[in-house]
Amino acid sequence: MPDKRIPRDRKKRRRKGARAAVGQRPKFARHPLFGNIPLVHHSDVGFDGNRYEWWEYDPNYQPAMPRGAVRGDVLKQSYCTACHVPKYFYIDEDGECIQCGKSFLFHAAEQKYWYETLRFNFSSIPIRCVECRRKRRSEHALREQIAAAKAEIRKMNPAAYIALARAIVEYHERTQRGNLDEAISAARKAEAVWPGSHEPALWEGIAHALAGRRQRARTSINRFLSNSSNGPKALRSKAEKYLKD
Repeated sequence: MPDKRIPRDRKKRRRKGARAAVGQRPKFARHPLFGNIPLVHHSDVGFDGNRYEWWEYDPNYQPAMPRGAVRGDVLKQSYCTACHVPKYFYIDEDGECIQCGKSFLFHAAEQKYWYETLRFNFSSIPIRCVECRRKRRSEHALREQIAAAKAEIRKMNPAAYIALARAIVEYHERTQRGNLDEAISAARKAEAVWPGSHEPALWEGIAHALAGRRQRARTSINRFLSNSSNGPKALRSKAEKYLKD
């Protein structure tokens, strides 16, 4: 009985199907910025004994970059493989500040620092411009100064009353928030426990000015100026500015 032979074209079809079954055929994901990203095949056996297969973006892919772009290092990035595409390079991105409403650029080099040095998740994006971010950090520092001064007051440190009055005044100058009456109280306590210091009168005067009490402000600030002729120039300039306003 003659042997049955498989036609050559059918052998080719079988071999081609076998390669596809084990997932060896190259696959790509089209991206509008990074082009055709190669996908790497993975497989593993789960705790249930079943074999699982999946594809991931190739971390070694290096697409051509537009002018001004900064190359990304995918292995240093922290992101959800199911939600995000690796950042193979960074380009400047436009943003709008939620605080001041101005447009700003999220620069490529800054993005690389965010996502590879600080390892922020890709869901983390700046919502404030650089200037507003700087102000926000300053506000945080002032709040920490207020807390630190209150802690020192509990330790019966008289200098902490001046620090508290000053921190509250500066916080209010920056944010239009803060308890000005608390600043005035702290300044008066500082003057009571430290009679030789002239600075408390300045912070009491500015606190009155910020609260709209012009006459009280003038009285305290003039007292400071008359008793601090050899005091710091920066504080005297600040006092004179409030007298003019």
